[in-house]
Amino acid sequence: MELTAYERETIINYNEAEQTASVYTHNRALRRTLDKLAQERPEDCRIDRVSHEGAAADYIVPKSWVKIRPPRIASEAQKAASRAAAAKAKLARTNTRHGDD
Repeated sequence: MELTAYERETIINYNEAEQTASVYTHNRALRRTLDKLAQERPEDCRIDRVSHEGAAADYIVPKSWVKIRPPRIASEAQKAASRAAAAKAKLARTNTRHGDD
């Protein structure tokens, strides 16, 4: 049975006593990332269980990997400076000749 988008959830669970967190997810992009980490760093990340006919999985990761990073709030001056830097970089790329060395 196909789950709705609402039902395809990601749950991160940890406690104060242990150094690991469990991540249960249906999210394909997150699963690809965690699968790759499980292959590259098996001492840090491992697949605990696959469920829902392979559509979801539980992973065990270090608790220190769990972060909440809100987006930076830029002032109008910072936004203007970023726009100017981007325009300058675009102009530099446009004016650069390739293959004429």
